[in-house]
Amino acid sequence: QEVNPEDIFNMFFGGGMPGGGAGGGMGGGPGFRVYTSGMGPGFAFGGMNPNMHQRRRQQQHHHQQQQPQQPEGILGQLVQFLPLLMILFLSFFNMPGESSSGGGATGGSRYFSLTPVNPYINPLHTKLSTVKDIPYFVTDKFVRTIGRDRYQLSQVERMVEESYKRYLLEECNNQKNYKKKLETLATKRTISEQERNNLMKKANNFDLVRCVELEELFPHAVPKHQRVKQSHNTEF
Repeated sequence: QEVNPEDIFNMFFGGGMPGGGAGGGMGGGPGFRVYTSGMGPGFAFGGMNPNMHQRRRQQQHHHQQQQPQQPEGILGQLVQFLPLLMILFLSFFNMPGESSSGGGATGGSRYFSLTPVNPYINPLHTKLSTVKDIPYFVTDKFVRTIGRDRYQLSQVERMVEESYKRYLLEECNNQKNYKKKLETLATKRTISEQERNNLMKKANNFDLVRCVELEELFPHAVPKHQRVKQSHNTEF
């Protein structure tokens, strides 16, 4: 029997063997053929099942899509927490903190001053710190903002307390040095007896008021053997 050219074309492009039966032949859809033998249904020798091939391609595509999804998931979580992070970030930088500008009686902070100096013209006293009733001065803006926030106000008062302790320590040392200088001058032989007596009297009458205040407000800041109040009590 002669083979028709159309049969040959159909055999290679989507058709089957002419007159093919159940025993064997070329089957499958366009562009993909499977040689089926008599070994039972579903046994493919010459290729893969179209459904299996499609599932495999879908799995590969799904696996490729899953790889970049993990960082995207983390990024998505960060985006969800971004407002909270921004609030914490701004709160951290808006929270009162000590400044390196200024010092001495001003307290060295841009939030307050230990002395009334413009623009720190509003008098306040510590209420939320360990040591109460320490006077300090704040600006008008402070009264309208931080002064109404109990937590931030407590942080400022803690700074006031530390600044006042440093101020008392410095003033106490200055007073001690001044008194010691008077006593040293009184021992010089080049001065008259009257000048010596005047210097000694001035040194004895000079009270170390800042040292006494330091020991009363901050007793742990001064060692016991260096306390002025104790030495004064032993003299009387």
